[in-house]
Amino acid sequence: MKKNLIHQPLFRIVVPPIYGMMMYMLILLLNNELVQLRYTVFTNELLLCVVLAYLISEPLGLTIRIFQKRTGDDLRKASSIVSILITNLLVASVIVFIAAYCYFRYYEGYTFFSLIQAVLTKIVVVYGISGLLFTMFFLSTHFLSIRNESELKKEDLKRQNLEHQLEIFNNEINPDLLFQSLETLITLVHFNQDKAEDFVDRLAVVYRYILENRKKELVTVRDEIGAAKNMMYLFRERYPDQVHFHLKNELKNSDKLLVPNALPTMLDCIINNSIISIHQPMSITIDGDGDEGYLIIQYTDSQKLSQNKYIKKRCKNVHNAFAFFSDRPVIEIKAYGNGFVKLPLLDVNDRI
Repeated sequence: MKKNLIHQPLFRIVVPPIYGMMMYMLILLLNNELVQLRYTVFTNELLLCVVLAYLISEPLGLTIRIFQKRTGDDLRKASSIVSILITNLLVASVIVFIAAYCYFRYYEGYTFFSLIQAVLTKIVVVYGISGLLFTMFFLSTHFLSIRNESELKKEDLKRQNLEHQLEIFNNEINPDLLFQSLETLITLVHFNQDKAEDFVDRLAVVYRYILENRKKELVTVRDEIGAAKNMMYLFRERYPDQVHFHLKNELKNSDKLLVPNALPTMLDCIINNSIISIHQPMSITIDGDGDEGYLIIQYTDSQKLSQNKYIKKRCKNVHNAFAFFSDRPVIEIKAYGNGFVKLPLLDVNDRI
C-alpha cells in the first residue's frame, strides 16, 4: 500500500505553517481581535501557532502509524476509529496545553494561571478539534486509498482473465472444421483429384494462419479477409451451390485492426449453426466499410433449433477477445430474415 498523504515528507514540512496561520486567525476571530491583522502580519502569537502546529502534527502522525500497525484491517471497525479519535484528541490537547502554558509562563512572564486561563482554554479547544480534523482527514484518505487499491486489484484480475481468454482464443484450433474438411476431402479425392489438391492447400493455409497468429494480439483487416476467403472456399466445397459469399468494400479500412481469427471464427459459427440446403441456401456478405467503424457480416438467418454448445462458446470467446481491446462490443442482431454481426475495427491506441 502506498504511503498515506499525511506521512509524506513534503506534507509534513509545508502544511503545518499554513495550518498554524489558520489556527491563529481562528483564535483572533474567537477573541474578536481579527482586526489586528490590518496592522501586523508576523507576531509572537502567530509564531506560537505555527510552532504548535509542528508540535502536534508529528505526534499525531506517530499515533496514527502505531494504530495502523497494531490494528491492521481492524482499523475499519467503529471501535478502532473512536479509539484513534479520542487518543489524538487527548494527545493534541496535552501537547498544546503544555507548550502554550510554558510560552505564557516563561516567555510572556504571566505568573498567575487565572490570567491566561481563558486564552489557554481557547487554544487547547481549537487545537484539540483540529487534531480530530487531522485524524479524520487521515482516515478518509486511508479508506479511499484502500478502496482504490481494491478496485485496481479487481480491474487487474479482470484484465488477467481477459488476457487468459484471449490467449485461449488465439491458440484454439477448431477440431470440427478439421473433421468436416477431411470428410469433404475424402469425397473430392474420389471424384476430382485436382480440386482435392487445391482443397488441401487451402486447408493448410487456414490452419497455418491460425498457428502463425497465435502470439499476435491484433492483425489487419486485410489479413482477416484473406483468411475468410480461404475459409469460405472450404465451405463452398462442402456445400456446393448452397453457400454464396460476397465481399463489399474490401479495400476500405484494410489497415484497421481486428483480433486474429475473429472473422473466420464468426463465419464458422454462422455456417455451422445454420440449416443449409439446396432449398435453403446461405448467403453471406462481408462489408469492410460498415457503420460507425464496424466490419459487418450479413447472412441469411436460418438458425438451427438446437445450438451447439461448442459453437456458442467460440462465439462468446470472440466477444471476450474484443472486450480486451475496446469498450465497443461485438454486436449481433437479427431482423427481417437476416442476421448481422458487427466486429469493431480497432486502432493501436484502442487497447483499454
